[in-house]
Amino acid sequence: MNYSNDENKQAVEPLTITFFAGLVLSLCFALPLLRHCEKIVFAQTGKLNPNAACVSELAELPSIGEEKAQAIIDYRDKQKTIGKQKAFECASDLENVKGIGAKTVEKIKPWLEFD
Repeated sequence: MNYSNDENKQAVEPLTITFFAGLVLSLCFALPLLRHCEKIVFAQTGKLNPNAACVSELAELPSIGEEKAQAIIDYRDKQKTIGKQKAFECASDLENVKGIGAKTVEKIKPWLEFD
């Protein structure tokens, strides 16, 4: 059988669209599962290092949430740009982050570890 290029394109286009649609749907379902895996790690160890934790991990701490977690990451990154190896040596160092005070630090202190 001899197919022209137009016939090949017509046969391949629906397959390509189906493939990419399936890929997008798979990612939509996989991303929440990956976030759940991070929660499991935190639940198993019970401790987070604010010098290494990601936004989603920090957001799980009491009274933190996404906005304060991002502020922690931003402060940590800023400290690295000025040459500090560790932004946070102890829990009270988190008070340097905008929006985090002594009361919040006391709430999250049991879940923090520093290396």
